Amino acid sequence: MLRRADRRAGRAGNSKSVKYSLAASERSFWAVDPFTLDYSEVVAAGLSGIKGAFRLRSVEQLFRSERVMPIILALGVVLLIANYAEQQPRWRTVLHVLLLVANLGLVVLTLSMRPNAAALALSVGLALLASLPLLRPVRLRLADWLPRSAFEPESPLHMTALVFCVYLIANALLNYALADGLSGLRESAQARGDVLNVETLLTQMLIFSLFGVLGVGLGTRRTLAAVIERLGLRAPTLQELYVGFGVAFSLFWAVYALSLLWQMLLPPDVIEQQTELSGLIAENIETLSTAFWVAFTAAIGEEIAFRGALQPIFGNWFTSAVFALTHTQYAFTPALGIIFVVSLGFGWARQRYNTTVAIVAHFLYNFALAALVVFGRYAIDLLEMMP
Repeated sequence: MLRRADRRAGRAGNSKSVKYSLAASERSFWAVDPFTLDYSEVVAAGLSGIKGAFRLRSVEQLFRSERVMPIILALGVVLLIANYAEQQPRWRTVLHVLLLVANLGLVVLTLSMRPNAAALALSVGLALLASLPLLRPVRLRLADWLPRSAFEPESPLHMTALVFCVYLIANALLNYALADGLSGLRESAQARGDVLNVETLLTQMLIFSLFGVLGVGLGTRRTLAAVIERLGLRAPTLQELYVGFGVAFSLFWAVYALSLLWQMLLPPDVIEQQTELSGLIAENIETLSTAFWVAFTAAIGEEIAFRGALQPIFGNWFTSAVFALTHTQYAFTPALGIIFVVSLGFGWARQRYNTTVAIVAHFLYNFALAALVVFGRYAIDLLEMMP
């Protein structure tokens, strides 16, 4: 029977005969199931919140470096000024200048990590994209595309939210491009070691939550009670808990069906390549406590930021598109569409009920998938002990 230490050693090794492969090992477990589902790819396709440890690992390192912490603080200041500009027009010019400087900083930061022509071209393109929301005609056109949302093209805060959405997508694209694709991201994550830990997960949750509460005006336009109401947070009723469970249950089986379709349409080796980074995340979920923290931090942080703060402005479809595009480990794969569907489900819970229901659904959905990883591994151990 493989012990955990042996598994870690196997994951680090290069020999295929020794390497512990989650995809290969758990295939034998699900072979006894009448659905004959390749469980590892379903988990890889469905882990919507667990990607945070990869997407924001650079943010955690930012706290440990001399240049990252100032970036977070600077973006927080920009949010505060955007809220002041809502009520005091004299701050609007300052806000535009700061956002242009931030866009330039995106180029400088990228070149400091990878000083080559490709990085320059990509970062300049993303900086120009982040500058488009500063143009009033662009915001007016976007308002025509979002007829049912509360987006106001004249609002400096909504303009800033658009720019920050571009930053989120830019972070995912730059991570993907600078690492030379999914294989590079996996190698980078393996080289760092300790892929999932409570410190990283809590850091992610706090950053998302902080930007969510600052964005809706805590300390500038709203009191704490008003912020909680604006974010759609409240103690759930028993019925809302049932609804959250129902949403999570429905999304779980929707992902199951979409993953089966994915596996039927693509060769196994292609699927393995497309899910290699997500597979590494799954390999590092070894206990139920890890599964809990992964699900809890993603549900709290992401739902406050995306469903609580952004969705009332931009609507469910736009917010879900941004949510999906920030998932680095699913870049340019069918799983990106699966995550979009999952996000629409969480968004429906927010729109129909409140953000708390979306948090409950997000937590239960992620925890179910993460727990499958743990119990699947235990089942493999039991099968290996059988004569």
